[in-house]
Amino acid sequence: MVEQEEYAERPVPEHARLGFMKPTLVWAGFTYAYICIFIGSQIMGGLGAPMGYVAIIAGQVFLFGYAGLIAHKSSKLGLNFPMMCKAAFGRYAYALPVLMIAGLVTGWYAFQAWLAADLMVGLYGGQSFNAGTGSGVLPGILGTTGFWAGVFAIVFGMFAVYGVRAMAWMGWFAVISVTALAGWMIYSIVSVVGVETGGNLFSSQPIGEPWTFAMGFTASVGTFIVSATMTGDFNRWTKSVKQSWGVIAVAFLAANMLMLMTGGIFTAVAGKLDFFFGLGTLALGIPIMIIQWASNGSTCDGCMYNATQGFKNVVYYISGKRLSFSWKKMAIIVMIAGTAVAAANLLTSIVPWLLLLGSVVPLVGGILIGHFWIVARKCTPDELLAAGDKKINGPAVAGFLAGLAIAIAIQLVAPDLPAVLGGLIGGVGVYPLVAKLTGYTKGGRLTPKGLGTSASYWTAGTADQPHTPSAPGGTAASGGHVSPSGRIDRLVEFIAPFWSSLSYRGGGSSQFK
Repeated sequence: MVEQEEYAERPVPEHARLGFMKPTLVWAGFTYAYICIFIGSQIMGGLGAPMGYVAIIAGQVFLFGYAGLIAHKSSKLGLNFPMMCKAAFGRYAYALPVLMIAGLVTGWYAFQAWLAADLMVGLYGGQSFNAGTGSGVLPGILGTTGFWAGVFAIVFGMFAVYGVRAMAWMGWFAVISVTALAGWMIYSIVSVVGVETGGNLFSSQPIGEPWTFAMGFTASVGTFIVSATMTGDFNRWTKSVKQSWGVIAVAFLAANMLMLMTGGIFTAVAGKLDFFFGLGTLALGIPIMIIQWASNGSTCDGCMYNATQGFKNVVYYISGKRLSFSWKKMAIIVMIAGTAVAAANLLTSIVPWLLLLGSVVPLVGGILIGHFWIVARKCTPDELLAAGDKKINGPAVAGFLAGLAIAIAIQLVAPDLPAVLGGLIGGVGVYPLVAKLTGYTKGGRLTPKGLGTSASYWTAGTADQPHTPSAPGGTAASGGHVSPSGRIDRLVEFIAPFWSSLSYRGGGSSQFK
Protein backbone atom coordinates (compact mmCIF):
# COMPACT_ATOMS: atom_id res chain seq x y z
CA MET A 1 0.00 0.00 0.00
CA VAL A 2 1.41 3.39 -1.04
CA GLU A 3 1.81 5.81 1.85
CA GLN A 4 -0.20 9.01 1.42
CA GLU A 5 1.98 12.10 1.48
CA GLU A 6 1.33 14.48 4.36
CA TYR A 7 3.27 17.39 2.80
CA ALA A 8 5.46 18.20 5.78
CA GLU A 9 8.16 19.90 3.68
CA ARG A 10 6.23 21.51 0.80
CA PRO A 11 2.90 23.21 0.09
CA VAL A 12 -0.16 21.05 -0.46
CA PRO A 13 -0.92 21.18 -4.21
CA GLU A 14 -4.40 21.94 -5.47
CA HIS A 15 -5.10 18.40 -6.62
CA ALA A 16 -4.41 17.02 -3.12
CA ARG A 17 -6.75 19.37 -1.25
CA LEU A 18 -9.46 17.61 0.76
CA GLY A 19 -12.10 20.34 0.86
CA PHE A 20 -14.22 21.27 3.87
CA MET A 21 -15.50 18.10 5.52
CA LYS A 22 -12.34 16.16 6.40
CA PRO A 23 -10.46 19.13 7.94
CA THR A 24 -13.66 20.02 9.81
CA LEU A 25 -14.00 16.52 11.22
CA VAL A 26 -10.35 16.51 12.29
CA TRP A 27 -10.63 19.93 13.96
CA ALA A 28 -14.01 19.22 15.58
CA GLY A 29 -12.85 15.89 16.98
CA PHE A 30 -9.65 17.58 18.09
CA THR A 31 -11.41 20.36 20.02
CA TYR A 32 -13.92 17.92 21.54
CA ALA A 33 -11.41 17.40 24.33
CA TYR A 34 -12.76 15.94 27.57
CA ILE A 35 -10.24 17.95 29.56
CA CYS A 36 -11.96 21.09 28.27
CA ILE A 37 -15.09 20.10 30.21
CA PHE A 38 -12.98 20.10 33.37
CA ILE A 39 -11.22 23.32 32.38
CA GLY A 40 -14.63 24.94 31.90
CA SER A 41 -15.60 23.78 35.38
CA GLN A 42 -12.39 25.25 36.82
CA ILE A 43 -12.99 28.59 35.09
CA MET A 44 -16.50 28.68 36.53
CA GLY A 45 -15.18 27.64 39.94
CA GLY A 46 -12.66 30.49 39.89
CA LEU A 47 -14.98 33.21 38.59
CA GLY A 48 -18.54 32.10 39.29
CA ALA A 49 -21.49 32.89 37.02
CA PRO A 50 -21.97 34.89 34.88
CA MET A 51 -18.28 35.98 34.64
CA GLY A 52 -17.18 32.38 34.08
CA TYR A 53 -19.32 32.21 30.94
CA VAL A 54 -17.94 35.55 29.76
CA ALA A 55 -14.34 34.34 30.16
CA ILE A 56 -15.10 31.10 28.29
CA ILE A 57 -16.83 32.87 25.40
CA ALA A 58 -14.23 35.65 25.17
CA GLY A 59 -11.40 33.10 25.03
CA GLN A 60 -13.06 31.12 22.25
CA VAL A 61 -13.86 34.23 20.21
CA PHE A 62 -10.21 35.20 20.56
CA LEU A 63 -9.11 31.75 19.36
CA PHE A 64 -11.49 32.01 16.40
CA GLY A 65 -9.95 35.30 15.26
CA TYR A 66 -6.37 34.33 16.10
CA ALA A 67 -6.50 30.91 14.44
CA GLY A 68 -8.64 32.22 11.59
CA LEU A 69 -6.05 34.79 10.51
CA ILE A 70 -3.31 32.14 10.43
CA ALA A 71 -5.61 29.57 8.80
CA HIS A 72 -6.61 32.04 6.07
CA LYS A 73 -3.03 32.34 4.88
CA SER A 74 -2.26 28.64 5.31
CA SER A 75 -5.22 27.73 3.10
CA LYS A 76 -4.37 30.38 0.53
CA LEU A 77 -0.75 29.23 0.26
CA GLY A 78 -1.03 25.53 1.16
CA LEU A 79 1.56 25.93 3.94
CA ASN A 80 1.75 24.00 7.19
CA PHE A 81 2.85 25.61 10.45
CA PRO A 82 6.61 24.86 10.09
CA MET A 83 6.72 26.30 6.57
CA MET A 84 4.90 29.43 7.71
CA CYS A 85 7.47 29.80 10.51
CA LYS A 86 10.30 29.23 8.05
CA ALA A 87 9.00 32.01 5.81
CA ALA A 88 8.65 34.35 8.79
CA PHE A 89 11.77 33.58 10.87
CA GLY A 90 14.25 32.23 8.30
CA ARG A 91 15.65 28.74 7.79
CA TYR A 92 17.84 28.75 10.92
CA ALA A 93 15.80 30.85 13.34
CA TYR A 94 12.53 29.00 12.64
CA ALA A 95 13.79 25.78 14.19
CA LEU A 96 13.57 27.17 17.74
CA PRO A 97 9.87 28.15 17.77
CA VAL A 98 8.85 25.07 15.77
CA LEU A 99 10.74 22.66 18.04
CA MET A 100 9.49 24.48 21.13
CA ILE A 101 5.84 24.23 20.09
CA ALA A 102 6.21 20.71 18.69
CA GLY A 103 7.63 19.71 22.07
CA LEU A 104 4.75 21.39 23.91
CA VAL A 105 2.16 19.69 21.75
CA THR A 106 3.88 16.35 22.25
CA GLY A 107 3.35 16.94 25.97
CA TRP A 108 -0.30 17.77 25.28
CA TYR A 109 -0.61 14.49 23.36
CA ALA A 110 0.90 12.60 26.29
CA PHE A 111 -1.38 14.37 28.76
CA GLN A 112 -4.55 13.48 26.84
CA ALA A 113 -3.60 9.78 26.80
CA TRP A 114 -2.70 9.97 30.50
CA LEU A 115 -6.01 11.66 31.28
CA ALA A 116 -8.00 8.97 29.46
CA ALA A 117 -6.21 6.37 31.56
CA ASP A 118 -6.63 8.24 34.84
CA LEU A 119 -10.35 8.72 34.28
CA MET A 120 -10.85 5.02 33.57
CA VAL A 121 -8.82 3.98 36.61
CA GLY A 122 -10.66 6.54 38.73
CA LEU A 123 -13.95 4.87 37.85
CA TYR A 124 -13.14 1.20 37.32
CA GLY A 125 -9.63 0.56 38.64
CA GLY A 126 -7.58 1.41 41.70
CA GLN A 127 -6.30 4.76 42.97
CA SER A 128 -6.00 7.38 40.23
CA PHE A 129 -4.07 10.65 40.51
CA ASN A 130 -6.96 13.08 40.12
CA ALA A 131 -10.19 11.18 39.43
CA GLY A 132 -10.69 9.36 42.74
CA THR A 133 -10.63 5.75 43.88
CA GLY A 134 -12.04 3.26 41.41
CA SER A 135 -14.34 0.32 42.02
CA GLY A 136 -11.56 -2.25 41.71
CA VAL A 137 -13.11 -3.94 38.68
CA LEU A 138 -9.71 -3.64 36.99
CA PRO A 139 -7.23 -5.54 39.23
CA GLY A 140 -3.46 -5.32 39.59
CA ILE A 141 -1.54 -3.53 36.85
CA LEU A 142 -4.81 -3.19 34.91
CA GLY A 143 -5.96 -0.83 37.66
CA THR A 144 -3.04 1.61 37.27
CA THR A 145 -2.95 4.88 35.36
CA GLY A 146 0.55 4.33 33.97
CA PHE A 147 -0.34 1.06 32.24
CA TRP A 148 -3.42 2.42 30.47
CA ALA A 149 -1.70 5.71 29.65
CA GLY A 150 0.83 3.76 27.59
CA VAL A 151 -1.90 1.72 25.92
CA PHE A 152 -4.04 4.73 25.03
CA ALA A 153 -1.07 6.74 23.75
CA ILE A 154 -0.37 3.98 21.23
CA VAL A 155 -3.98 3.25 20.27
CA PHE A 156 -4.92 6.91 19.81
CA GLY A 157 -1.62 7.82 18.19
CA MET A 158 -1.98 5.21 15.44
CA PHE A 159 -4.61 7.35 13.71
CA ALA A 160 -2.02 10.11 13.27
CA VAL A 161 0.52 7.56 12.02
CA TYR A 162 -1.83 6.87 9.11
CA GLY A 163 -2.40 10.55 8.41
CA VAL A 164 -5.11 13.16 8.18
CA ARG A 165 -7.53 10.92 6.28
CA ALA A 166 -7.55 8.30 9.04
CA MET A 167 -7.93 11.07 11.60
CA ALA A 168 -11.08 12.24 9.81
CA TRP A 169 -12.66 8.83 10.52
CA MET A 170 -11.81 9.20 14.19
CA GLY A 171 -13.34 12.66 13.96
CA TRP A 172 -16.62 11.19 12.68
CA PHE A 173 -16.84 8.93 15.71
CA ALA A 174 -15.97 11.76 18.11
CA VAL A 175 -18.39 14.28 16.59
CA ILE A 176 -21.37 11.91 16.60
CA SER A 177 -20.80 10.36 20.01
CA VAL A 178 -19.54 13.44 21.87
CA THR A 179 -22.28 15.73 20.55
CA ALA A 180 -24.99 13.31 21.63
CA LEU A 181 -23.43 12.56 24.99
CA ALA A 182 -22.60 16.20 25.74
CA GLY A 183 -26.25 17.03 25.21
CA TRP A 184 -27.16 14.17 27.53
CA MET A 185 -24.66 15.47 30.10
CA ILE A 186 -26.08 19.00 30.06
CA TYR A 187 -29.63 17.69 30.41
CA SER A 188 -28.62 15.36 33.25
CA ILE A 189 -26.68 18.08 35.04
CA VAL A 190 -29.54 20.56 34.89
CA SER A 191 -32.30 18.05 35.67
CA VAL A 192 -30.62 15.57 38.04
CA VAL A 193 -27.74 17.43 39.68
CA GLY A 194 -29.60 20.75 39.71
CA VAL A 195 -32.58 19.26 41.51
CA GLU A 196 -30.32 17.82 44.21
CA THR A 197 -28.28 20.98 44.79
CA GLY A 198 -30.79 23.70 43.99
CA GLY A 199 -28.01 25.51 42.15
CA ASN A 200 -28.61 28.43 39.81
CA LEU A 201 -27.40 28.04 36.24
CA PHE A 202 -26.93 31.78 35.75
CA SER A 203 -25.73 32.94 39.16
CA SER A 204 -23.08 31.27 41.31
CA GLN A 205 -20.19 32.20 43.58
CA PRO A 206 -16.50 31.25 43.10
CA ILE A 207 -15.35 28.01 44.70
CA GLY A 208 -12.20 28.27 46.79
CA GLU A 209 -9.67 30.95 45.85
CA PRO A 210 -11.16 33.40 43.31
CA TRP A 211 -9.52 33.85 39.92
CA THR A 212 -8.91 37.08 38.06
CA PHE A 213 -10.76 37.45 34.76
CA ALA A 214 -7.36 37.34 33.01
CA MET A 215 -6.72 33.87 34.47
CA GLY A 216 -10.11 32.64 33.26
CA PHE A 217 -9.61 34.14 29.82
CA THR A 218 -6.08 32.73 29.56
CA ALA A 219 -7.29 29.28 30.64
CA SER A 220 -9.98 29.37 27.94
CA VAL A 221 -7.41 30.47 25.35
CA GLY A 222 -4.84 27.98 26.65
CA THR A 223 -7.08 25.02 25.81
CA PHE A 224 -6.07 25.23 22.14
CA ILE A 225 -3.65 28.11 21.71
CA VAL A 226 -0.92 25.67 20.64
CA SER A 227 -2.80 23.98 17.83
CA ALA A 228 -4.54 27.24 16.93
CA THR A 229 -1.03 28.54 16.20
CA MET A 230 -0.28 25.33 14.28
CA THR A 231 -3.63 25.42 12.47
CA GLY A 232 -1.90 25.49 9.10
CA ASP A 233 -1.23 21.77 9.52
CA PHE A 234 -4.99 21.17 9.10
CA ASN A 235 -6.37 24.17 7.22
CA ARG A 236 -3.97 23.94 4.27
CA TRP A 237 -6.07 20.94 3.20
CA THR A 238 -9.11 23.16 2.50
CA LYS A 239 -9.84 24.38 -1.03
CA SER A 240 -10.66 28.00 -0.21
CA VAL A 241 -10.24 30.55 2.54
CA LYS A 242 -14.01 30.54 3.11
CA GLN A 243 -13.82 26.82 3.87
CA SER A 244 -10.87 27.52 6.15
CA TRP A 245 -12.77 30.10 8.20
CA GLY A 246 -15.72 27.70 8.37
CA VAL A 247 -13.50 24.98 9.78
CA ILE A 248 -12.19 27.35 12.46
CA ALA A 249 -15.73 28.45 13.35
CA VAL A 250 -16.79 24.83 13.92
CA ALA A 251 -13.66 24.15 15.98
CA PHE A 252 -13.91 27.03 18.44
CA LEU A 253 -17.35 28.62 18.28
CA ALA A 254 -19.07 25.22 18.37
CA ALA A 255 -17.00 22.18 19.44
CA ASN A 256 -14.58 23.60 22.01
CA MET A 257 -17.20 26.06 23.24
CA LEU A 258 -19.59 23.15 23.92
CA MET A 259 -17.00 21.29 25.99
CA LEU A 260 -16.10 24.32 28.10
CA MET A 261 -19.73 25.31 28.60
CA THR A 262 -20.67 21.80 29.72
CA GLY A 263 -18.14 21.97 32.54
CA GLY A 264 -19.07 25.53 33.39
CA ILE A 265 -22.77 24.68 33.63
CA PHE A 266 -22.03 21.74 35.91
CA THR A 267 -20.02 23.80 38.39
CA ALA A 268 -22.51 26.68 38.38
CA VAL A 269 -25.31 24.20 39.18
CA ALA A 270 -23.47 21.75 41.44
CA GLY A 271 -21.15 24.13 43.27
CA LYS A 272 -18.22 21.69 43.10
CA LEU A 273 -15.49 20.37 40.80
CA ASP A 274 -15.76 16.74 39.71
CA PHE A 275 -13.96 14.86 36.92
CA PHE A 276 -17.14 12.82 36.33
CA PHE A 277 -19.55 15.76 36.81
CA GLY A 278 -21.78 13.87 39.20
CA LEU A 279 -22.67 11.33 36.51
CA GLY A 280 -20.13 8.56 37.16
CA THR A 281 -22.74 6.27 38.72
CA LEU A 282 -25.35 6.66 35.97
CA ALA A 283 -25.47 3.62 33.66
CA LEU A 284 -22.27 2.31 35.33
CA GLY A 285 -20.44 5.37 34.04
CA ILE A 286 -20.36 3.93 30.51
CA PRO A 287 -21.56 7.14 28.77
CA ILE A 288 -18.83 9.09 30.54
CA MET A 289 -16.22 6.56 29.41
CA ILE A 290 -17.43 6.67 25.80
CA ILE A 291 -17.31 10.46 25.67
CA GLN A 292 -13.85 10.61 27.21
CA TRP A 293 -12.40 7.88 24.96
CA ALA A 294 -13.80 9.53 21.83
CA SER A 295 -12.80 13.05 22.81
CA ASN A 296 -9.38 12.25 24.26
CA GLY A 297 -8.61 9.91 21.37
CA SER A 298 -9.39 12.47 18.67
CA THR A 299 -7.47 15.14 20.59
CA CYS A 300 -4.49 12.83 20.99
CA ASP A 301 -4.15 12.13 17.28
CA GLY A 302 -4.48 15.84 16.43
CA CYS A 303 -1.70 16.76 18.85
CA MET A 304 0.54 14.02 17.55
CA TYR A 305 -0.06 15.08 13.95
CA ASN A 306 0.97 18.66 14.83
CA ALA A 307 4.11 17.44 16.57
CA THR A 308 5.11 15.13 13.72
CA GLN A 309 4.69 17.89 11.12
CA GLY A 310 7.01 20.12 13.12
CA PHE A 311 9.75 17.60 13.87
CA LYS A 312 9.75 16.12 10.35
CA ASN A 313 10.03 19.54 8.70
CA VAL A 314 12.83 20.78 10.95
CA VAL A 315 14.88 17.60 10.57
CA TYR A 316 14.57 17.85 6.78
CA TYR A 317 15.61 21.49 6.41
CA ILE A 318 18.15 21.78 9.24
CA SER A 319 19.97 18.74 7.83
CA GLY A 320 20.21 20.46 4.47
CA LYS A 321 17.52 18.11 3.05
CA ARG A 322 19.79 15.12 3.68
CA LEU A 323 17.56 13.51 6.34
CA SER A 324 14.09 12.75 5.04
CA PHE A 325 12.22 10.33 7.28
CA SER A 326 8.99 8.87 5.99
CA TRP A 327 5.83 10.16 7.66
CA LYS A 328 5.17 6.86 9.43
CA LYS A 329 8.71 6.61 10.82
CA MET A 330 8.67 10.11 12.23
CA ALA A 331 5.14 9.67 13.62
CA ILE A 332 6.14 6.44 15.35
CA ILE A 333 9.16 8.17 16.91
CA VAL A 334 6.91 10.92 18.29
CA MET A 335 4.39 8.31 19.46
CA ILE A 336 7.07 6.37 21.37
CA ALA A 337 8.31 9.56 23.07
CA GLY A 338 4.77 10.62 24.01
CA THR A 339 3.93 7.12 25.24
CA ALA A 340 6.95 7.15 27.56
CA VAL A 341 5.92 10.51 29.04
CA ALA A 342 2.31 9.39 29.45
CA ALA A 343 3.20 6.06 31.07
CA ALA A 344 5.65 7.74 33.46
CA ASN A 345 2.90 9.90 35.00
CA LEU A 346 4.96 13.05 34.46
CA LEU A 347 2.06 15.35 33.55
CA THR A 348 -0.64 15.40 36.22
CA SER A 349 -1.60 19.09 36.58
CA ILE A 350 -3.38 21.15 33.95
CA VAL A 351 -3.77 24.78 35.09
CA PRO A 352 -0.04 25.71 35.23
CA TRP A 353 0.31 24.04 31.81
CA LEU A 354 -2.51 26.16 30.38
CA LEU A 355 -1.10 29.39 31.77
CA LEU A 356 2.34 28.56 30.33
CA LEU A 357 0.87 27.82 26.90
CA GLY A 358 -1.28 30.95 26.95
CA SER A 359 1.78 33.09 27.66
CA VAL A 360 4.45 31.54 25.42
CA VAL A 361 2.75 30.26 22.27
CA PRO A 362 1.15 33.57 21.12
CA LEU A 363 4.70 34.90 20.76
CA VAL A 364 4.99 32.73 17.65
CA GLY A 365 1.43 33.22 16.42
CA GLY A 366 1.80 36.99 16.72
CA ILE A 367 4.85 36.90 14.43
CA LEU A 368 2.97 34.79 11.87
CA ILE A 369 0.05 37.24 11.82
CA GLY A 370 2.39 40.22 11.64
CA HIS A 371 4.42 38.66 8.82
CA PHE A 372 1.68 37.38 6.54
CA TRP A 373 -0.87 40.17 7.16
CA ILE A 374 1.39 43.23 7.49
CA VAL A 375 5.09 42.86 6.69
CA ALA A 376 4.76 40.56 3.64
CA ARG A 377 1.07 40.92 2.87
CA LYS A 378 1.66 41.77 -0.82
CA CYS A 379 4.38 39.20 -1.48
CA THR A 380 3.86 36.49 -4.07
CA PRO A 381 3.95 32.85 -2.93
CA ASP A 382 7.35 32.45 -4.60
CA GLU A 383 8.71 35.40 -2.66
CA LEU A 384 7.38 34.02 0.61
CA LEU A 385 9.07 30.68 -0.03
CA ALA A 386 12.29 32.44 -1.05
CA ALA A 387 12.25 34.43 2.20
CA GLY A 388 12.29 31.12 4.05
CA ASP A 389 15.74 30.42 2.60
CA LYS A 390 17.20 33.49 4.31
CA LYS A 391 19.19 32.39 7.36
CA ILE A 392 17.56 34.66 9.97
CA ASN A 393 14.85 37.30 9.81
CA GLY A 394 16.26 39.67 12.41
CA PRO A 395 13.14 41.87 12.85
CA ALA A 396 10.98 38.79 13.48
CA VAL A 397 13.37 37.59 16.17
CA ALA A 398 13.34 41.10 17.68
CA GLY A 399 9.52 41.06 17.70
CA PHE A 400 9.51 37.66 19.36
CA LEU A 401 11.90 38.78 22.11
CA ALA A 402 10.00 42.03 22.62
CA GLY A 403 6.76 40.08 22.94
CA LEU A 404 8.39 37.81 25.52
CA ALA A 405 9.54 40.80 27.56
CA ILE A 406 6.07 42.36 27.39
CA ALA A 407 4.42 39.07 28.43
CA ILE A 408 6.74 38.82 31.45
CA ALA A 409 6.07 42.45 32.36
CA ILE A 410 2.31 41.84 32.17
CA GLN A 411 2.62 38.88 34.51
CA LEU A 412 4.68 40.88 37.02
CA VAL A 413 3.11 44.34 36.82
CA ALA A 414 -0.43 43.91 35.47
CA PRO A 415 -1.61 40.35 36.22
CA ASP A 416 -5.21 41.37 35.52
CA LEU A 417 -4.31 41.66 31.82
CA PRO A 418 -4.11 38.48 29.69
CA ALA A 419 -0.50 37.49 28.99
CA VAL A 420 -1.41 36.69 25.37
CA LEU A 421 -1.23 40.42 24.69
CA GLY A 422 2.56 40.26 24.91
CA GLY A 423 2.92 37.99 21.91
CA LEU A 424 0.42 39.93 19.85
CA ILE A 425 2.03 43.30 20.58
CA GLY A 426 5.44 41.86 19.71
CA GLY A 427 4.17 40.27 16.51
CA VAL A 428 1.80 42.86 15.04
CA GLY A 429 3.37 45.96 16.60
CA VAL A 430 7.10 45.64 17.27
CA TYR A 431 7.99 43.29 14.41
CA PRO A 432 6.46 45.39 11.57
CA LEU A 433 7.96 48.55 13.07
CA VAL A 434 11.47 47.07 13.25
CA ALA A 435 11.09 45.53 9.76
CA LYS A 436 10.20 48.93 8.29
CA LEU A 437 12.92 50.84 10.13
CA THR A 438 15.61 48.33 9.10
CA GLY A 439 14.52 48.25 5.45
CA TYR A 440 13.16 44.69 5.44
CA THR A 441 9.73 45.71 4.15
CA LYS A 442 8.25 48.46 2.02
CA GLY A 443 4.59 48.92 1.18
CA GLY A 444 3.64 45.46 2.39
CA ARG A 445 6.34 43.63 0.43
CA LEU A 446 9.67 42.26 1.52
CA THR A 447 12.60 44.19 0.07
CA PRO A 448 15.69 42.45 -1.34
CA LYS A 449 17.16 42.78 2.16
CA GLY A 450 14.13 41.04 3.63
CA LEU A 451 14.16 38.36 0.96
CA GLY A 452 17.90 37.83 1.21
CA THR A 453 18.04 37.78 -2.58
CA SER A 454 18.66 40.06 -5.56
CA ALA A 455 16.67 43.17 -6.41
CA SER A 456 15.60 41.61 -9.69
CA TYR A 457 13.61 38.98 -7.79
CA TRP A 458 11.81 41.70 -5.82
CA THR A 459 10.80 43.60 -8.96
CA ALA A 460 9.85 40.52 -10.96
CA GLY A 461 6.21 40.33 -9.89
CA THR A 462 3.47 41.89 -7.85
CA ALA A 463 1.18 40.48 -5.25
CA ASP A 464 -1.79 40.87 -7.56
CA GLN A 465 -0.38 38.45 -10.11
CA PRO A 466 -1.55 34.85 -9.65
CA HIS A 467 1.49 32.70 -8.93
CA THR A 468 2.06 29.04 -8.26
CA PRO A 469 4.69 28.53 -5.56
CA SER A 470 7.46 26.15 -6.47
CA ALA A 471 7.81 23.29 -4.07
CA PRO A 472 11.16 21.77 -3.11
CA GLY A 473 12.42 19.64 -5.92
CA GLY A 474 10.80 21.76 -8.60
CA THR A 475 7.31 20.35 -8.18
CA ALA A 476 4.59 22.92 -8.71
CA ALA A 477 2.52 23.21 -5.59
CA SER A 478 -0.15 25.80 -5.58
CA GLY A 479 -2.50 26.90 -2.93
CA GLY A 480 -4.61 27.80 -5.93
CA HIS A 481 -5.80 30.82 -3.97
CA VAL A 482 -3.21 33.50 -4.55
CA SER A 483 -5.50 35.98 -6.24
CA PRO A 484 -7.16 38.57 -3.94
CA SER A 485 -9.38 36.51 -1.67
CA GLY A 486 -12.36 38.42 -0.49
CA ARG A 487 -13.34 40.78 2.23
CA ILE A 488 -10.53 40.13 4.71
CA ASP A 489 -7.74 40.82 2.20
CA ARG A 490 -9.52 43.98 1.01
CA LEU A 491 -10.05 45.09 4.61
CA VAL A 492 -6.34 44.65 5.37
CA GLU A 493 -5.44 46.56 2.20
CA PHE A 494 -7.67 49.40 3.41
CA ILE A 495 -6.48 49.42 7.02
CA ALA A 496 -2.75 48.80 6.52
CA PRO A 497 -1.78 52.36 5.45
CA PHE A 498 -3.59 53.84 8.47
CA TRP A 499 -2.04 51.22 10.78
CA SER A 500 1.43 51.97 9.42
CA SER A 501 0.97 55.69 9.87
CA LEU A 502 -0.24 55.35 13.46
CA SER A 503 2.25 52.72 14.57
CA TYR A 504 5.33 54.30 13.08
CA ARG A 505 4.33 57.76 14.26
CA GLY A 506 3.53 56.55 17.75
CA GLY A 507 6.20 53.93 18.24
CA GLY A 508 4.14 50.80 17.67
CA SER A 509 0.69 49.51 18.31
CA SER A 510 -0.09 48.59 21.89
CA GLN A 511 -3.05 46.40 21.19
CA PHE A 512 -4.23 43.87 18.68
CA LYS A 513 -7.43 44.76 16.87
